[in-house]
Amino acid sequence: MNRSLIANRYAKALFRLAYEQENLEQVNNDIRLLQGYCNEAEGFMELLISPVIKPQQKKEALHSVLENKVESSTMSFIDLLITNNRESLLEDINRGFISLYKQEKGIKSVTLYTAVEMDQLQLETLNKFLQKQFNAPVEITLKVNPELLGGFKLTIDGKMADASLSSKLKNMKKQLLS
Repeated sequence: MNRSLIANRYAKALFRLAYEQENLEQVNNDIRLLQGYCNEAEGFMELLISPVIKPQQKKEALHSVLENKVESSTMSFIDLLITNNRESLLEDINRGFISLYKQEKGIKSVTLYTAVEMDQLQLETLNKFLQKQFNAPVEITLKVNPELLGGFKLTIDGKMADASLSSKLKNMKKQLLS
């Protein structure tokens, strides 16, 4: 069976459970914490996907790391993943859950590419502007790309606005050469 299909089923099941138990916000925070571990904690995913480590050892390790940090329903869900030998899907399940959460809350995902790092005041100003424009909450992910030279690229729900200096220079070059 397709990995993404399985991951989506688990994500939907967790989302429905959290929604029905009225602890969607806490489970969302838990999932984001887990995603942080998956992305940044050295050895975390290796522990989960290792065929050498027994399921009970994986559960014990995760309980010791996540104890008092996540809801009991989230911990039970992780135990279920390990019992069903689906722990390797955790990252995909997390992404699916976060996507469902954003849909439910009407949150717009924005990725901002800039040539240099932006300070907190600039990000807050941009966030307020975009929230006003879309009349919805906005979640900004900032990515620095020095190749842009200046300006920015903004991706919102799959649509891109390119106001970078590098693209303007490329367009000028095309016009001069044609």
